[in-house]
Amino acid sequence: IGIATARRLMDEGACVVLCDIDRVVLAETETALRKDYGADVVTAVWADVTREDAIAAAYAEAAWRYGGLDICVSNAGIASAAPIEDTSLALWNRNMDILSTGYFLVGREMVRLLKAQGMGGSIVFIGSKNALAASPGASAYCTAKASELHLARCIALEGAPFGIRCNVVNPDAVLRGSRIWQGEWAEQRAKQNKTTTDELEAVYRERSLLKRSVYPEDIAEAVAFFASERSAKSTGNIINVDAGNAGSFTR
Repeated sequence: IGIATARRLMDEGACVVLCDIDRVVLAETETALRKDYGADVVTAVWADVTREDAIAAAYAEAAWRYGGLDICVSNAGIASAAPIEDTSLALWNRNMDILSTGYFLVGREMVRLLKAQGMGGSIVFIGSKNALAASPGASAYCTAKASELHLARCIALEGAPFGIRCNVVNPDAVLRGSRIWQGEWAEQRAKQNKTTTDELEAVYRERSLLKRSVYPEDIAEAVAFFASERSAKSTGNIINVDAGNAGSFTR
């Protein structure tokens, strides 16, 4: 989702600052995007979203590189699955640290920067269908994602007087190209759905109302809408990009 979003925004002329905790992946992605778009419009900054000092340093570096920031796409992600009785405190805290506290630190620092710049801006959180619809065997993940969603609403309320918008894109089952779906999470979800990892995408496609798979580019399109002036009159909103799931309807 992160790479697809970067490409989508760069296609519209954006300069992009990539962030990741994995230095190898970060460097590889920066190299690939520079090859396609040029060295002047993309840069990479290492960041750990659970560390307050790391986030502050990442923003300072990003703003120095390009003279400020207009858009923040908060996309750090993990996934975990366990019945509630088997959910350890460590697993619970890991979800909260990255998906709740991490989004808080990223969002707070962006609000501070945008207020200092005095020109407004757009913050987009990558949420999840699970922020609205609970899923069995994933209480830590679902709760953290719900927290993220409500945080976005709070930022929308406080940011509005300063022209700062905050919206959420809720994906579901974006398997293609996702590191989250390349390991234990896929195995856990396959077990929960009584299928194999190879058949998992088909299972999710068939359970959707539209019977369609969801791809990273679909999420990127929704992000591009919220990031641009096309959504200048939208804040505190949600776009579900899940091929249709009645349980996650917002009303």
